Amino acid sequence: MTIALILLIGGCKPAPVQEPVKIQAVKVRVAPVVKQEISVPVRSSGYVAMSDEVKLSFKTGGIVARTYVKEGDAVKSGQLLAALNLSEISAQVNQAKIGFEKAQRDFTRAKNLFADSVATLEQMQNAESALNVSKSILEAANYNLSHSKITAPKAGIILKQLVRENELVASGYPVYALGITGKNWLVRTGLSDRDIVKIQPGDSAKILIDAWPDQPFTAVVSQIDEAANPQTGTYEIELKLVKTEFKLASGFIANVEVLPVQKTTCFLVPVEALMEADGQSGFVFVPGSSGTVRKVKVGIITLIGNQAALTGKLDNVQFVVTEGASYLSDNIAVEIRK
Repeated sequence: MTIALILLIGGCKPAPVQEPVKIQAVKVRVAPVVKQEISVPVRSSGYVAMSDEVKLSFKTGGIVARTYVKEGDAVKSGQLLAALNLSEISAQVNQAKIGFEKAQRDFTRAKNLFADSVATLEQMQNAESALNVSKSILEAANYNLSHSKITAPKAGIILKQLVRENELVASGYPVYALGITGKNWLVRTGLSDRDIVKIQPGDSAKILIDAWPDQPFTAVVSQIDEAANPQTGTYEIELKLVKTEFKLASGFIANVEVLPVQKTTCFLVPVEALMEADGQSGFVFVPGSSGTVRKVKVGIITLIGNQAALTGKLDNVQFVVTEGASYLSDNIAVEIRK
């Protein structure tokens, strides 16, 4: 038993002491954070239009007898564009003319009878009133007859033909859209309420038109709607294009980038420093004095080249991690490489 006890004691050796696992720091590079005021571009898409476009219509309703021009045609000032079937309107004019002639005879008769003391003053005045009423009716009928055709108010281009021959149109319904030549070109686009408050008349803009993809155009904000479009919920703006020699046409698709005069304070960092970005927010890693990094949430204003314009708690931050940021997590040890 003594021998067994000695063997047991001899077999109990102390366990080796394990050294703590040394965590290797992640090697990273950093870039400075630049606080700066920038003009944040407002981007949208729209279409090219003539600065002076008018919709032409008939004063009265009726059946369209003739249309003399079509879309894309150039027209001169005073040129006949369309005419209504005059059967009904001419009948109204004849009816008014007959009524006026009768009123003239009635008034002449009443006037003569009054002179002979046969008719009273009231009877003569009633006949005169009837004459004036019939005269107004005839003038209105002649006015409608004269506006049963459409003529070009100025020289221009037919942008749109909305009605064809033999169609029935109501009074005031547009038949043609006419673009007046010799005017400037515009770009119209709609902006959200968040974007509309950033811009003001006079702000400059860069325009890219699909028809001329390699030719940027310059423009200036000329008009801002005060009310939202009830159909789209956006606020329409007009941008006046600087005169250009390139051929444009109404309806061309345009990509708009407005540069507001209003400045926004932001933090500029390299794009590669931005992690887990979703278009509106993301994270950056900020190195600390203890050799670790902390994860900071930021808001994304816009991208400017290879720089990201951010908002967030970066006022006292000098550097953010760029190279190696994708391997990091909060409070992990880092080694900053020069």
